[in-house]
Amino acid sequence: MDGNRRYGKAKYGSITKGHWDGSKTLLDFSKWCLAEGVKIITVYAFSTENWNRSASEVSVLMGIFCKYCEELREEALERGIRIKVLSTETEKIPSDVAAGIQRMVEDTKHCDNLTLNICLSYGSKGEILNACKAIAHDVNNGVIKPSEITNSTFESKLLTGGCPDPDLIIRTSGEFRLSNFMLWQLAYSEMFFLDKQWPELTKGDLINVLKDYAKNRQRRFGK
Repeated sequence: MDGNRRYGKAKYGSITKGHWDGSKTLLDFSKWCLAEGVKIITVYAFSTENWNRSASEVSVLMGIFCKYCEELREEALERGIRIKVLSTETEKIPSDVAAGIQRMVEDTKHCDNLTLNICLSYGSKGEILNACKAIAHDVNNGVIKPSEITNSTFESKLLTGGCPDPDLIIRTSGEFRLSNFMLWQLAYSEMFFLDKQWPELTKGDLINVLKDYAKNRQRRFGK
């Protein structure tokens, strides 16, 4: 969900307002996906590298997350959306944000119309490293032999364990890179890069991507 900062600076002269508009777009996007029969969305909300931004911007973002957790929780309960939060560095998340996340996740765990995975304080390299450590631990404890390790073994240790790999990825703002996002899971995902900021995204944009995916992409998985 790239481009909140640039959008806010261009439209309001305020990065903060761009982040607020971006959070509203996520709510809308979830509704659009639900209407189109999409079953799983995974969004990149805050990377482990984002902690290196200025203290003032990080503080504002954490404040938005804290307030947003309650708004999203209420919307999710109304629409049957299950929310999961995927983090590789949970210790950096402020306690008030962590409490809001816990309530949001716990209260929506029974919902089954749509699953919304929110990557917060997440980095794919960290996720892969943690999976390797978990497997090494199992090997050391005699739970599994090195010769028995398979793709499925590895995937079960990822934060997305039990969740199918994404069929497609959308990146906004005209950037053409993955930026440490789901490097293992996106191995065969179809990629769409949109030259507009995340808060500018419309339902029409989503529909166009879905149509393009359905009509023009041939998924051969290396075959």
